[in-house]
Amino acid sequence: MAEAGADALPVSAQVTFFYYKDLAPPERFYGETLGFRKTFDKGWVKFFQLTDHSYVGLVDEARGHHKALDQKSVMLSMETPDLEDWYERLKTHGVALQSHPDFAAAAERMITGFMLSDPGGYTVEFFRFNRRD
Repeated sequence: MAEAGADALPVSAQVTFFYYKDLAPPERFYGETLGFRKTFDKGWVKFFQLTDHSYVGLVDEARGHHKALDQKSVMLSMETPDLEDWYERLKTHGVALQSHPDFAAAAERMITGFMLSDPGGYTVEFFRFNRRD
């Protein structure tokens, strides 16, 4: 793991916020389809825990700091050692994928992964490092 720079101050957690016109579909997606635990819910903003200290925040655009725009220039990318299991889980749930992993070519590539769109159109990526060079 990389060390923080000498001038870095501590950060205890990280939240990536996505903005939606309707929170119900992404709440079901992150909670039921992906199975992440909801740790915070104020109705118009909901947090789902991805790791011990990272979260995705779903925000109703009517009350949030930003609006839900058609152009999505943010991507949620998650590293996992269980890539095959995630892939099978999402296929089982009928999630349409933007890309599919090439497990056979994993040894030749730095990463193996796949992408999908969440209900609001944000790209979600699951990947695994095969090597770090």
